Amino acid sequence: MSHSGRRVTWRSTTLLVVAFGAACALVNVMPQGTILEQPFLVDGHVGETLDLDYAELTVTEVRTADTLASSQPAVAAGTFLVIDATWEATEGETYFAGAEVVDSQGRTHWPTSRGGCTEGTGSQPGYAWRTTYCFDVPRDALAGATVRLARGTHVHDDQAGQRRDAVAVVDLGITRQEADELWEATDEIDVDAPGFASATTNADEEGEG
Repeated sequence: MSHSGRRVTWRSTTLLVVAFGAACALVNVMPQGTILEQPFLVDGHVGETLDLDYAELTVTEVRTADTLASSQPAVAAGTFLVIDATWEATEGETYFAGAEVVDSQGRTHWPTSRGGCTEGTGSQPGYAWRTTYCFDVPRDALAGATVRLARGTHVHDDQAGQRRDAVAVVDLGITRQEADELWEATDEIDVDAPGFASATTNADEEGEG
């Protein structure tokens, strides 16, 4: 029997995103000739829409599952951390190739394409595009985990595709207690194919927040 998966609960928080302002201030005080190579990190939480300049991003839901149901079901070695997100490009047609989960120990976990999940997705201005990322992670990776999403790839700590670019870092809101509960759940998730995010879906998500 298919289940929707165990959901992560979270409390909304009013945040003021000042990443770009801080970055501009940093440029003003740095010596002339200094080249900034690091990405500009935009921190956020589940349910919050982040402005990355080239796109608006919302991580809408976080779930876990032992199995991903599809024409070729996938079984996790640990547990699947399933992250639903909505992208809307603002500058032009854009492909979003950067996706990774970073746990509290600093380890990086890469997305899988198994079970109907995506490793990257594209979007056009004026259209919100929903997609689902899945990460097969061990038990000790759940509590305190964040997901890092961008148009450029991180390239295994080289950051080659994210230099001087905006990168979303979203706190998944998983506490130690919730991590234990999520790990014990034996759920199966049917992953929806990527597609346009309808106005009805967005309104329902806002009403649940």
